[in-house]
Amino acid sequence: MSHNRDEEYSKFVPHKLSYYVAPGSEFQCKLPKSQHCGRKLSTIDEQDHDAANRRGMINQVLATCAVLLLSAGCGMPIGYSAVLLPQLSANSTEIPITVSTGSWIASVHSLATPIGSLMSGPLADYLGRRKTLLVSVIPLFLGWCTMAMSHSVKALIFARFLCGFATGILGGPGQVYIAETAEPNLRSLLIGAPYVAYSCGILLVYSLGTMLYWRTVAWCANILPALAVVAIICIPETPAWLLRNGHEKRALQALTFLRGSEIGAQKELNDMRQRLDKERATTRTNENIFTLCCQRVAVKPLFIVIVFSLLQMFSGTFIVIFYAMDIVSEFGEGFDTKHAAIWTAAVRVICCMIFCGILLFVRRRLIMILSGIGSGLFCLALSVFLYMRVGQPKMPYDVLVAGGCLLGYIVFNTALMVMPGIMIGELFPARIRGRTAGGVFASMNVALFIFAKFFPSLQTWLKMRGVFLVFAVSSFLLTLFMCLFQPETKGRSLEHIEDYFNGNNWLWFKRDRGYKSVKLMPLQPLKEDNKALNSAEHA
Repeated sequence: MSHNRDEEYSKFVPHKLSYYVAPGSEFQCKLPKSQHCGRKLSTIDEQDHDAANRRGMINQVLATCAVLLLSAGCGMPIGYSAVLLPQLSANSTEIPITVSTGSWIASVHSLATPIGSLMSGPLADYLGRRKTLLVSVIPLFLGWCTMAMSHSVKALIFARFLCGFATGILGGPGQVYIAETAEPNLRSLLIGAPYVAYSCGILLVYSLGTMLYWRTVAWCANILPALAVVAIICIPETPAWLLRNGHEKRALQALTFLRGSEIGAQKELNDMRQRLDKERATTRTNENIFTLCCQRVAVKPLFIVIVFSLLQMFSGTFIVIFYAMDIVSEFGEGFDTKHAAIWTAAVRVICCMIFCGILLFVRRRLIMILSGIGSGLFCLALSVFLYMRVGQPKMPYDVLVAGGCLLGYIVFNTALMVMPGIMIGELFPARIRGRTAGGVFASMNVALFIFAKFFPSLQTWLKMRGVFLVFAVSSFLLTLFMCLFQPETKGRSLEHIEDYFNGNNWLWFKRDRGYKSVKLMPLQPLKEDNKALNSAEHA
């Protein structure tokens, strides 16, 4: 009987890891057939498991921080136009610019990002997520160096293009790396962290722009990518990519590092292998990416992410970043627009940090619904106030009211800025996650380039009051769309989410009611089995 129990237990725990057998554990198994039987783990073993869990969590956070350094470095060129354009306008003799050339300098970053995003998918699948992150540093270095040495508008545009290209390469693989290395209970926190890093990069470049010349800012911007290279070299490739490319031994090593225990890593690797074998058995070898994207499991998340991203864009998320100082200058006179822009960036950083913490406790759908409603209400209030002040002389309270509405909008809109990256990391099926992430980032940035390029013309036509009215309408439409289509992903594994999209449902309220939230904890089965065995022994 003891031999049978040992054989059953060996299916779950490798033989090479031994455990202390507590006295009195030789008992007849009285558990249901659905549960496996095994030896009782001692208190020492449970402490080892807890220590392994903590070690794994620390390693996951450290791996994410390496990606965040690069994300912050790529966040700096996003906000750099808000520093560069005012300084060039104030000193027109060095590099003369017009409204048209200024809009090109601001928007070309978004034109280059889709090109990098399209390349990032094949690179992430061929080279791996980690090596693709390292590749993105090369154009980022070249872009900042070119920026610092530019003496013409064309050189500035080319430098901005290189920085945008680097941001495009980073975006998809960065989110996928975090999604594939983090456990479900940590993924909520870590997968939103790149947007905290982006916001920190924007805040950093705004702050440097108030103190330093724009060329000096460009040279300083190379520090973060250099640190990121050192950090990324020290982290492992994602286990999912390694397993899919035949590196099973390296996948186990990476999982052991990320989970802190070879027991949990071996079990998770076995589950991943079984799912991969099943997927390959049902997938034709000649299916290309377009055929795969037309399958039900991919069409639904693609539809949700693309529509959400477009509505988020028209709610003004990135326009406020690109043209922060120009927007703030519309609210009144007699204050420093540079410091006002810094405050908007600082509020966004704080809100990103708070939002990542909220993700651990609050459901995704509720967050997005509240964020959409809050963004729409503050934009609507600001638009109504600006309409009421048309033709009226500027008053001191204009800045307070308008600035308060803008900060309120940023507080709620920050969640909408973060969600597309989270959705890309969570919703797409594993077999196309790398390639579709790059394609979606590309389409998002093409639309953002068009919007950013023509924003000055839109502002001239609608005025700032009309622009914020457009932002409000888009925010309300986004809220309605999320209520209808967005599934709840908090506490669910990536495989569980993929199974949801394999169903026949499109609308959330028509979902299978069996799709319930499951809070997953690392190595939980071991503890549950130990409790069950204790109960059986007492019985």
